[in-house]
Order: sequence, then C-alpha cells, then structure tokens
Amino acid sequence: MKINKSIIYFLLTVSIAFTGCEDENRTLMSNDTPGDYDIQYGLFHVYQYDEVNINGIDIASKLDFFDSFRLTLHYTDNRISGVTFDNGEVPFLPFGYEIPEGRQEAYLNTDAVPNELRLKGSETVVAYFEKGEFIIPFQLDCSALSYKYTFKSINQ
Repeated sequence: MKINKSIIYFLLTVSIAFTGCEDENRTLMSNDTPGDYDIQYGLFHVYQYDEVNINGIDIASKLDFFDSFRLTLHYTDNRISGVTFDNGEVPFLPFGYEIPEGRQEAYLNTDAVPNELRLKGSETVVAYFEKGEFIIPFQLDCSALSYKYTFKSINQ
C-alpha cells in the first residue's frame, strides 16, 4: 500500500499545530504585570495634507512646539479607563470641541474599525487606533489643508 506524500505532510503539519496550542499559560499575563498603569505618548508625526500632497508631509520637525504635546492613557484592569491631554506649547487645539483639563474617563471602542478612543458618557471620538498608532485627524482655518497627529509611547 502506497501512502501519498501530501497526506503525510498534512498529518505532520496538523500534529505540530496542535502541540503548540496545548500550553495554557501562553495567553496568561505574568503575575508581575500591574493591572493599573499609565502610558504617556508624544507626537510622532504631524502630517499636513492638501490636494497635491495626498500622502501627507510630516511637519513635526519643522515646528518646535509639537515636542510638548502629550497624550496619557490611563489603564485600569489592563483596559483603557481614562485619557489626559497636555497641549503643551502648541498654539491650537486639534479638536473641534473643548476637552476639559485633567483626566477624563475614556474607553477604546473595539467594535469600530478603526478602533475609537471615546470619552465616556458622550459620542466624542478623541482619537483612532489603527496599525498600532493613536491618530487624531484635525482641520485648522484653511479648508484646503488637513492634518493628522500620530503618537508613539515615550515611556520607553
């Protein structure tokens, strides 16, 4: 009786795949990992878009005041529970609404694509989470230009 090589490879692959799934500890967090913590983010890019530059031009390095903008996410039980903004020396707010000072209760809406960082008790979306980055799109006075902040963690 001749056994087909593809059947042997299939059975071997399946058996290897199942042996990797038996470790129950692979999805558990370490006991040393705190459930409550803060992560501070600084601006990584500030993109300016127009009809010619549809991919955006990074202007963050051209204006020193962008270095002072901070976004802090507060985690409780390993979930986002609040957000704090520090506009620093940036002479404008990226929001079309007023963000109260101090910590605001927030959550990450993972049902939306891209994920939305929302203030609790309102429909306000303050940032989007996409491809591992928090993003805040915004518009200033000139309707021909639009902007987008992207953030990176500065805790490291």
